[in-house]
Amino acid sequence: MIKCKNIYLDFEGKPVFSDLNIEVTKGAHLCIGGVSGKGKSTFLKLLQGYVVPDSGSVEISGKALNYSNIKSIRKSITWIPQDINLPVENGYELAKMMNIEADIGNIESFMEQLGLEADMLYRGFSKISGGQKQRIIISICLALDKDIVLMDEPTASLDDASVRLLIKTIKQLKGKTIISASHNHLWMQAADQILEI
Repeated sequence: MIKCKNIYLDFEGKPVFSDLNIEVTKGAHLCIGGVSGKGKSTFLKLLQGYVVPDSGSVEISGKALNYSNIKSIRKSITWIPQDINLPVENGYELAKMMNIEADIGNIESFMEQLGLEADMLYRGFSKISGGQKQRIIISICLALDKDIVLMDEPTASLDDASVRLLIKTIKQLKGKTIISASHNHLWMQAADQILEI
């Protein structure tokens, strides 16, 4: 599903990755661990083609990640960023902006799995907690139903009980390949593979 071969990436004279090799099979969950500033988010950007390695190759679903394939590859990826400051008032506006308001039932189902009431989709982001907002955004992104889900620090605003609900939800996704960046011990323990960088 995802193969990174001999990746070397240099940033301002300092190597971020040196001869990085990793393979993730379809349906597996790879968690990128490590302290802040070591390249976890950069690795996720690499898989989307927003960062190009100095040498080495990335292959996704049998396609080389390059200029000619980048658009079709991105269509198979859901990106859940760490920064959740968005130009919308609530979750419903976000779903509408992403053209998936027709999938409200699916979004609400994910919200329920993550311990949220369905009406919270319509509450103002400024009136709910950071953890609630994060789970709403995760629910909306999962409802996109893409083959690959990239998650940058998905547990950053969650307590342990919410992390466990998210782990259970992710494990129930069938055939989805999950690549996450996190240093949360519960989240890392639940992953199929861990890459420390």
